[in-house]
Amino acid sequence: MSRELLMSFLLRLADALNRDDSRSRWLNIGLAVGLGLVANGLAIWIGRGMEFEPVSWLSPPPWLAAIIWLFTFLLLGASRWTLNSYTIIGVATARTMVTLLIVLGLLWPFYSLPVVDLRVTLFANAATLALAIAAAVLVGRRSIEAASLILPVIVWLAFTTLVVLSAIEGL
Repeated sequence: MSRELLMSFLLRLADALNRDDSRSRWLNIGLAVGLGLVANGLAIWIGRGMEFEPVSWLSPPPWLAAIIWLFTFLLLGASRWTLNSYTIIGVATARTMVTLLIVLGLLWPFYSLPVVDLRVTLFANAATLALAIAAAVLVGRRSIEAASLILPVIVWLAFTTLVVLSAIEGL
């Protein structure tokens, strides 16, 4: 019985997220930012006993990275919602790409913890950056407005990838 309730809840949530109304807009943005708060807060809490030593002079402190991610989650939630107003072929795939990008963004604080090997961080950053670029291209074919909301994510991921690269080369 609980499996049926879970599936029913998930289907109702998906339906609510994919509508083109004000409630859906706030649900998309609120869910992305809310999950971002939880993920970043949890990662900062896990890393509380770890000494923060910047891997490079460009490294932002964890609290600043969390704020930047919260801003990007706001943009990704808005991007996902913007796609709801389109009924063209491929818009569901574009929404799925944005959703996947949100999920990978939720993992970022964990693979950027000080205890994680820099090569793992570099690979994860590069993979997330590649997905962000692919998402922007795919979403851009459906909506330039929605794709433009992904561009700050690409800039942030490119920056963090360069920071990790500079740290690896400095070792």
